[in-house]
Amino acid sequence: MSFPFADVKKAINGLRSKLQCAPDTQLQEQFDAGLHPNLLAYQKRQAGGTPLAALEKYLVGATSYLHQPSNYYDIFGAGRCVIIVQLLDEALDVLQAKQIKGLPKRVERLLRVVDPDEFDSTAFELITAARYALVAGVDRIEFIEEQPPIRTPDILLRRGGVDSFVECKKVKRVRDFSVTTRITVRELLNGVISCFRRQGISILAEVAFGCDPKRVSQSGLFEACQTALNDRTTIVTSQFTIKAKPLPKFKSKDYTLYPSPRFSWIRYGHRIRGEWFGIVHQIIGKPARRANLPKRLQGGVSTWLDSVEWDAAIKWKITADDVVGRYRRFAFDGLFAAIEQINNAGFDSTVHLWLETDYYIGGRREVLLDFFKRLSAKQQHTVGWIVINETLLDVSPKGRFDLIEHAHMIQGPTATAPHPLVSGVFGLPSPVRTIGEFGVGHELSDIDED
Repeated sequence: MSFPFADVKKAINGLRSKLQCAPDTQLQEQFDAGLHPNLLAYQKRQAGGTPLAALEKYLVGATSYLHQPSNYYDIFGAGRCVIIVQLLDEALDVLQAKQIKGLPKRVERLLRVVDPDEFDSTAFELITAARYALVAGVDRIEFIEEQPPIRTPDILLRRGGVDSFVECKKVKRVRDFSVTTRITVRELLNGVISCFRRQGISILAEVAFGCDPKRVSQSGLFEACQTALNDRTTIVTSQFTIKAKPLPKFKSKDYTLYPSPRFSWIRYGHRIRGEWFGIVHQIIGKPARRANLPKRLQGGVSTWLDSVEWDAAIKWKITADDVVGRYRRFAFDGLFAAIEQINNAGFDSTVHLWLETDYYIGGRREVLLDFFKRLSAKQQHTVGWIVINETLLDVSPKGRFDLIEHAHMIQGPTATAPHPLVSGVFGLPSPVRTIGEFGVGHELSDIDED
């Protein structure tokens, strides 16, 4: 994906125009000044005040991409916003041009929802419908409204005089197991880093957990890390493997965006698209702030470093198969519910499941094959296709945004062709050209090498 400023600006203006959604200039200024540093964070609830529509958050985040360098820049959050805003703008171009029945109510929902998962689900329906609307021979697309207690499919399409249905499901972005594990690791490694900070030691360490991290003691991990650093050796135990080395003082002729993919890469050798599950880091430094901020916008968080006095980081991953296996699993129950909504709904009726992933997880082949076996055992399900649209959001060290999509397809008994009408969804408007190994996909080139 390419994101020239002119294209992003066009998408933002186009989306606001189509949705008749005027920009909140005051909020944008405050966000760019660092007065709302958690605005783009994945939050299920907002404390106090009037809840802000999720769409406005996306538009503010995408607009911040155009305002650099500003006092505050959440580059990771902005990357997601830029991508989704462009996809939505392109999708609405298609759907409005074709005057799709039921579109106004979907747009109304998109405008008012606050919950991030509900917003993503609605966006997914719109983006998917636009992909079907571009398929040759499709002469009708219609959004279907639910009539409780009856649960209906999301989309009706007609091709060659035959009606089919499409159901879209979005798996929640954050799963309980991964959240709990990450909190455990963050607390554990922050405790270790704090011990080195009290000694004034800058360290870069790598920890591979061979068990569930909650079984590891902080004191034992620190002692092993200190031994690895002092003896310049790798420490291997039944619970973890540790490597450590001292970090030289960080120097830069320019102001440095922090946190950022560039800083993480040049300083710690870490990036999103890599083997590590995450990185925990601490820093003591002098922030750089814009000198021309008016008084009403001063006092916010700055994401720019003038100098670094001390820093330390620990990259981590999990190698225990049982724990990694739990990371790979997702909500099968939601997928079975989606299948029920298009069960016996005509030839080639399709479920699309949007599953956001992490690079380090690797392929989900075993997990999806297990699901396929479970589905085969439930012979009452008569669907055409199940398409799992697995996506990875990457922000590269050069600051480039990328959305990598793998479409995993399962053929059902009512499929009439060797491939579904639509497989890839997020490549709008270009279709996916090739299909990779089931549950694995293709290994794509690094966006910074293009």
